Amino acid sequence: MCRRTGVVPRSSVQFAGRGAAEQARKHAERAAQLRRELQQEERRQRAWEAGAEGERLVAADLAVLEADGWTVLHDVRWPGRQRANLDHVAIGPGGVVVVDSKNWTGAVTFRDDEVRVGSRSMAKEITGVAAATAAVTTHVPARHRRDVLGVLCLVQQPVTPHEVGAITVVGRSAVAGLLRALPSVLTAGDVARIAGTLAAELAEPATGEALTTADVPAPRSAPRRPVPQRQVRRAPRRTARRRSPLRALLRAVLAVVAVLVALALVQSLGESITGQLQQLPAGTQQPAAGP
Repeated sequence: MCRRTGVVPRSSVQFAGRGAAEQARKHAERAAQLRRELQQEERRQRAWEAGAEGERLVAADLAVLEADGWTVLHDVRWPGRQRANLDHVAIGPGGVVVVDSKNWTGAVTFRDDEVRVGSRSMAKEITGVAAATAAVTTHVPARHRRDVLGVLCLVQQPVTPHEVGAITVVGRSAVAGLLRALPSVLTAGDVARIAGTLAAELAEPATGEALTTADVPAPRSAPRRPVPQRQVRRAPRRTARRRSPLRALLRAVLAVVAVLVALALVQSLGESITGQLQQLPAGTQQPAAGP
């Protein structure tokens, strides 16, 4: 006879709370993931805020050029791209200058055709400025396209002008002096016309999130939805088997009708000629051919 002692078997005790513990573990992992995502978003926020502050500082430095006949456009559309903008485009006696601002920390080093800020290579940014300069050049009259320049302006570093390929890298403290020192290639009339054209062409706001020169992703074509094979392989065959006999019969009927119509026309023409010959007066004959 089995007596109930009220003691829970040890094998059952070890499973107590396992479901709640598993849920707690999942939520802890989710919380850790959310903290990482929050940290990433905070870093992005700080980067955008630093970028905006850098653009404002460079814009203030370029504003002094207006007294020398320059017109400066800020935060305008990148021609040919929907989600990108250009920080500054300056038009003046020295030409058309596309200026991209980078508000990064770190020492600047130059080696051959490479520039680094801290441990970060600026190769992608240099390529972005070159692409932006080429895009703006397409909206400049052909005779002045050689006068379009690209400049990468480092906000926090006092760098003197340094050419890296076709792009000039310069610190914010020297950017206005760089443009002012350019040889005069545009008249006041040229500046007014080109500034008006670029203001109109680049004024359309970028759609979506506006990115800076080197941060625009490569365009991708939209993926196509696959078509089921049976629709491609079987449907045309069923249609061909169903319609081919009808088409053959129709062609045969049309051929017979055409033959009958032709015979009727020949018979009618023959009867008409016979009737005309019978109506001729008796003895009327064609004269025989002779010498």
